[in-house]
Amino acid sequence: MSVISPGRPGPEGPEPRPQADVLLVEDDPSLPPPEVIAAALPWQASETRQRRAGVVLVTQEPTVERIVAYLRSGVRAFVCHDAPLDDLVDAVHSIARGEVFLPHGIAVRIIDGILPHLPFFTPGTASPLDRLTTREREVYSHLAAGRSNAEIARECYLSEKTVKFHVSNILRKLGVKNRLQAVAHAHQAAEKAA
Repeated sequence: MSVISPGRPGPEGPEPRPQADVLLVEDDPSLPPPEVIAAALPWQASETRQRRAGVVLVTQEPTVERIVAYLRSGVRAFVCHDAPLDDLVDAVHSIARGEVFLPHGIAVRIIDGILPHLPFFTPGTASPLDRLTTREREVYSHLAAGRSNAEIARECYLSEKTVKFHVSNILRKLGVKNRLQAVAHAHQAAEKAA
């Protein structure tokens, strides 16, 4: 694991690009835009490495704009600078396994920030949730709570491969492209029910 603090080179000049499975990157709103920072990261796999390094972004002020820009750049794990050490460890383990790590507070900010911009079905039409099977609804409830495939598999006594299959079907049936949009869909459905 390596720690990179973009925009802050050492006394000998820029730090050499480390060969690591997981990089910790410190973000600060005073730094350049996320696209510039992400472009400077050692994303590409070298000839000796078959996979690219994962990035855990440690952020001080997680604004929706910066987080979404990092998501677009490929960053899939976020931790607030004052989060408990367990969160950082969980994020590192998640990204090393190729999973996503979004703490609840950051996920809520993202959902609240993008929710007004997402297309949803119009009232009076059949809900896409009506097309889900009983098992898919069970998996969807865990998905909407922000659980990973591994956590859903443990809770539902299923293999991760089966959970992945159900998640794929759920996304297709809801007409969304990713887990984040599925969570936003659940958030909107709960608001309409209230």
